[in-house]
Amino acid sequence: MRRARARLAGRSRVVTTTRGPVELGECGTGPPVLVVHGMSGGFDMGLSIGTDILGDKFRIIAPSRFGYLRSPLPSGATHATQADTLAALLDSLDVPSAVVIGVSAGAQSATQLALRHPQRVNALILITPALFMPPEPGANQAGPPAFVLDRVLGSDFLMWAMVRFARGLVLRIAGVPAALHDQITPEFRHKVVDWFLPASARHVGLAHDMRTTIPVAPDLPIEQLTAPALLVSAADDPYKTAEIIRYSGTRLPTARVVVCDSGGHVLLGQDDRVRREVRQFLDVVL
Repeated sequence: MRRARARLAGRSRVVTTTRGPVELGECGTGPPVLVVHGMSGGFDMGLSIGTDILGDKFRIIAPSRFGYLRSPLPSGATHATQADTLAALLDSLDVPSAVVIGVSAGAQSATQLALRHPQRVNALILITPALFMPPEPGANQAGPPAFVLDRVLGSDFLMWAMVRFARGLVLRIAGVPAALHDQITPEFRHKVVDWFLPASARHVGLAHDMRTTIPVAPDLPIEQLTAPALLVSAADDPYKTAEIIRYSGTRLPTARVVVCDSGGHVLLGQDDRVRREVRQFLDVVL
């Protein structure tokens, strides 16, 4: 846990906005890109994903969402209020508008930002997004039990034990199909593990995400989006985001929908394809 906290130390700052404090990490120079991280993440996940995709030719702005690391969870928090807070963050940074990347559960607030503050979003990129798709008849719509949300996920010891002794389970939770486990490098495994720890600093946001996004994400009026949109997933994502983006594409026909053959929820082995698709998309829309 000391190593996990040391890895985060000094890499972020807390910015005062009109809607409360927001933890923020930044890197790179160039056109601004706001990266909205997924479940179990924080600013560190946003920086990692942003730089993996875009390199150092863009200004990566990576906030920690409500309840993650040093960003508090306000009373009555919703994906809509998170979007309003992201807009306030851009105000505090004197950024009139930005490309917005939403990853996994971060797609909810990223999409809300594009809907509620369209003038702030130059383009919207959603990667393995937790968007709405009609559930199958009879599907179990119950979320994780409260004990798991409030106790297990918030325990540094239990999460450390799971990472130490059940790494396969951690990878499955991260959305890596079992068929791809032998392709995982030690560097990639460490990166995924880092996004879970320290659990006690992330569990408030993670529990909020699970209560508000799982098992069926809220339906948003994506037909009203005006920003150019790119949706990316993999056919073998166990969280079925390939089906989600295909469904979203029928509602937003102007969006570019990209489904990789494999890679799971983390798009393992698809780095070059994702970089190419994102950069080609930005070359056209910016």
